[in-house]
Amino acid sequence: MEGLEEILLKIILQNPANGEVFYNLLRKETNKLKTSIPPKRELIIAYQKLIKNKRAVPNKHFEFLLRKAQIRTLSGVAVITSLVKPYNCPGNCVYCPSEARMPKSYLASEPAAARALGLKFNPYEQMRQRILMLEQNGHPTDKIEYIIKGGSWNAYPLKYQYWFILESFRACNELSSRTLRSKGCGDPKDSQKKTGIASSRSSETRNDSLEQLRQQLKIEQRKNETSKHRIIGLTLETRPDCVTPTTIVHMREQGCTRIELGLQAPDDKILKLVDRGHTVQQFKDAMLLLRQAGFKVDLHFMPDLPGTTAKHDVEMYKLLFSDPGLKPDMVKIYPCTVIKSAPLYKWYKAGKYKPYSEHKLFEALIAMKLATPRYCRISRLIRDIPENEISGGNIITNLRQHLATEMKNRGLKCQCLRCREIGHQQDLRLKTEDLRLFTDKYETTGGTEYFLSYEDKNRQVVFAFLRLRLPTVIASPARAGRGNPNVLNTSMGIASSPSGASRNDTAFIRELHTYGQLMTLKHEHIKALKQKNDVQHTGFGKKLVLEAEKIAKKNHYQKLSIISGVGVRGYYRKLGYKLEKTYMTKKIST
Repeated sequence: MEGLEEILLKIILQNPANGEVFYNLLRKETNKLKTSIPPKRELIIAYQKLIKNKRAVPNKHFEFLLRKAQIRTLSGVAVITSLVKPYNCPGNCVYCPSEARMPKSYLASEPAAARALGLKFNPYEQMRQRILMLEQNGHPTDKIEYIIKGGSWNAYPLKYQYWFILESFRACNELSSRTLRSKGCGDPKDSQKKTGIASSRSSETRNDSLEQLRQQLKIEQRKNETSKHRIIGLTLETRPDCVTPTTIVHMREQGCTRIELGLQAPDDKILKLVDRGHTVQQFKDAMLLLRQAGFKVDLHFMPDLPGTTAKHDVEMYKLLFSDPGLKPDMVKIYPCTVIKSAPLYKWYKAGKYKPYSEHKLFEALIAMKLATPRYCRISRLIRDIPENEISGGNIITNLRQHLATEMKNRGLKCQCLRCREIGHQQDLRLKTEDLRLFTDKYETTGGTEYFLSYEDKNRQVVFAFLRLRLPTVIASPARAGRGNPNVLNTSMGIASSPSGASRNDTAFIRELHTYGQLMTLKHEHIKALKQKNDVQHTGFGKKLVLEAEKIAKKNHYQKLSIISGVGVRGYYRKLGYKLEKTYMTKKIST
């Protein structure tokens, strides 16, 4: 667009404080020229030309305002999601949509699902093209939070699991080695011609044995420790009745650090009615196994299911944080919707199921947000299901924003972790010297949890946090189908007694996170950014780890293990930790 560079120069001079001010200035200037607002990609190109021609100096805050979909890196990492191929799911939930060409519960019209379908669910291509697209839109992709979705992970064949993750790591490593940066690389869809990277080399039909795939994955993981695109966290989605000591061992070997686990409702009557296929106790057993292995757990909760009311949903939600067998680290709240391809659609048409009103749902969700403790993050409040796919239930696509506006009007505040992240509090002017260390301690089945965080004195903003678990001596669940608990203990480097109870001389750091706009690991202005109080790399992580060591040592634990993502192993090595099995460990006893 002619004059776009001049428009940006005018906006830069006015130093917009936030995205809203930036947008208003942009709209004002484009209206003067009687033209539409250009795509952010064009704005980024124009800005880069200004810098290259020395008509403007680099401005980190202005670059932040220019980025497309800023939310993707607000939490300190670039989030990339891939979908696995369609495969049989062990569940028969009545609310779950089913498309023959999609994995269970996913629709081809959902954004991430549509991308995966277009790439034939190829993990290599899904990862490669998302990295390129994010970079073209101005996002750093040095640190990647990788989420694999689609059905129940542990129900897929083991060879497919290892192959899928192997190809994802390979894409990160090979893209790094070819230095395909956003500058001049063009459309990601055309980049294969320019690099010679062919999708066929990542064919699922390869004849490698399971053991060969496991060994190749270890090689790619070691490469990824120093790669330009490091996978610092890996999330897998599964069912509680699929979680066993053996499946946990495989998930750790694959590099998984977080599990998304569907509960839907802590009420056995409702679970039976919707044909969920497991009980509340089975979910608690899975939670215990996962916590004992150091995993973070993102619990799925579904209001407005058949057999419930708005009042009962709020009661059940509060139970999530009072029952020691639950108390999740994160929660995704997915209000039940009626989709034509789900069995629930027939119930809906026959009058056997009627969603409660939009007003009741809205009030219930506000009550749930107010009931969420500081240590828990409400990671989602709605699924990206297009409105035309929904026959009944909530159709408000920006539900979280509506809730935030209404709560603000009422003078209410959600204390969940997401709402207090520094990335979502850009208007507050805080300095690092204003921060304080807070410790929240709570009991769960099998151990004590410590939530350590650096926040402002009023606890409105979180800059960094750590989750520490001090396990108690307790036998891992040996219920039907759970398998031998000693398999899990051995994989973690924990000795076990003949009864199966671990000696539990090992404490676990289950999560360490510093918030704020992600900056590249080798940013040329990293020292200046530190001085400007950019959160990442300012030492909060190290301080939190030292505090965790102090607490574990005080409670007579001899070793501290960290469920580290592959891409951050190097960081923990600098703090004195070494790789043991699949954990970063350090002896802390004197």
